[in-house]
Order: sequence, then structure tokens, then C-alpha cells
Amino acid sequence: MSNALGRFVGRADRLQRRVPPVAFPVAVAKRYGEDHGAWLGSLIAYYGFFSLYPLLVVFVTLATWLLRDRPTTLQRVLEALWSKLPFVSDELSAEVQQQVRTMSGQGWVIAVSLLVALWGSTGVVRVLQDTINTIWGVPRYRRPSFFPKLLRGLAIIVLLGTGVIGTAVVAAITLTVNLPLVAAVGAAVANIVLAAAITFGVYRLTIATSLRTGDLLPGAVITGVGVYAVTLIGGLYVKHVVTRMSGIYGPFASTIGLLAFVSLSVQVFVIATEVNAVRARQLWPRALGSDLGPADRRAIDLTMQREALGALDESPP
Repeated sequence: MSNALGRFVGRADRLQRRVPPVAFPVAVAKRYGEDHGAWLGSLIAYYGFFSLYPLLVVFVTLATWLLRDRPTTLQRVLEALWSKLPFVSDELSAEVQQQVRTMSGQGWVIAVSLLVALWGSTGVVRVLQDTINTIWGVPRYRRPSFFPKLLRGLAIIVLLGTGVIGTAVVAAITLTVNLPLVAAVGAAVANIVLAAAITFGVYRLTIATSLRTGDLLPGAVITGVGVYAVTLIGGLYVKHVVTRMSGIYGPFASTIGLLAFVSLSVQVFVIATEVNAVRARQLWPRALGSDLGPADRRAIDLTMQREALGALDESPP
């Protein structure tokens, strides 16, 4: 039985290597496992989930301050923000806005709160930088040290904040369009393009090695489309699950949904980054068994280089 199974696996392996539409996803999945992509994505999602509330407070505070004389525009921007986070319950959005109103008029409280929130959010971008460089096989000694990494992290936060503002503006504009189909298609295209551009900017800010633009574009596009799809799924979840829950269980459904939204979005990003690395480093087709090919040896060399140089970098002098 084992010989028959081995022959079957061997034939399937040879077949999948000759079919690029099959070989490439197999290589991405295998590299995802070798890089512990699920664990890396979960780590980003963990920090991201707990950084989400402070970032919401920061965004709502800045929007309230900038648009305090235009309440209608402010309301549209906030509605657009909540639409980008479909799992956010009405209770959470009301709590955020109430906290911001409580802080209004106390400049030093707002300044301190924003600094604390921004400092907390740098944790997720530091983990994000390590994750992307790990996927690309960048040795630890070539990665930015603490302060350069912190500066890059702040730049990423500004980029993400700009993206949130941009998507909110796009959503607010589409709310004023009287043609539902045109508004829906325009909003979808604009959000995907904007998310892809933000992802590309994150790649440029985080990867500590020289890469061509063409090496980064596929993952950026995949992230843009994937995150938008997750957002649509989130809207269906809210419509068919959260709105039907009672007042007691509704917050639990919203929290679980929000955590799932962050986790799925991060996993889409990690897989898209793996697609870039596998494509650029020519890490495909990969073997299913022990009959290793050139791509398998390149993958092993890349992992050994990353781990060996990292270990040497961390060893005492």
C-alpha cells in the first residue's frame, strides 16, 4: 500500500510541476508553511486588533478637530469610516465618539492620548516589518535597528492613516451619487486601487533590500482585491448575524467578527507577500516529496541564509 501511495504521489508531483497554474499555488502554500505564515499573520493580527481602538480614537479625534465647523461632512466621513470596518458595532462607534467628545476642549489631554495611541500602534508596524523581511529572507543584520525601524513605523502609520482618510472620502463621495450601480462600482474600484497603493507603499517602507517595482505589484493588487472581498463578507456577516443577535450577544458577535476581519485581512496580506517572494525568487515549482528540484534548493538556501546570518547576528561577540 505504501509503495502504491508513493507511486501515486510521485505521479501527482511530476504532473503538478508541469502545470504552472497548479505548481505556483503549491509553491506559495509550501513557502507559506516554511515561513510559518499562519503564526506571523496571527502575530500581526494580535497587535493590530489591540491597536485598532486607539487608532480609531486618533482618527475620530483628528476628523472632529478638522471638521468641527462642518458637522454634515464630519458625519459622512465617520459613517464612511464605520463602513470600512463592517464588524464595528453601533455601541463601539458611539463609545469612540463619546470618548472624543469628552476629551474635547482639553488640548493637553488630547495630545497625550494621541501620543500614547500612536506609540501603542507602533507595535504592530514593528512586527509587520519583521514579518515582511522574514518572508523575503532578509538577514537580521541587514534589517533596520530600533530607531530606524521606529521611524519607518511612524511613516507606515501616517500612510495607513492617509489611506483610511482617502477611503472615507471616497465612501463619502459615493454616498452623494444618485446612481447606485455607478456608485458601487466606482467605490469598489477606488477602494481596491487605494488599498493596492497603500500596500505597495508599505512594501517600500519595510523591505530592507532592493527590489523592482514589478516584484511588488502582484502582491499589492492581491491585497487590494482580497481585503475588499473580506470587507464585503463582513457586511454580509453583520447583516445576517450581528443584526439578528439580541442586545446581550450582539457585542460578542461584533467582537468576534472584528477579530476575524483583522485576521483574514492580515492573512491575505501575508499570502500576497509570499506570492511576491515566490515569484521574484523563482521558488517554484516545488516538490511534494523528496525528489527536490532547483526551486526547492533555492528555497532551502534562502531559509538557511536568513536563519544562519540571523543567528550569527544575535550571538555574543
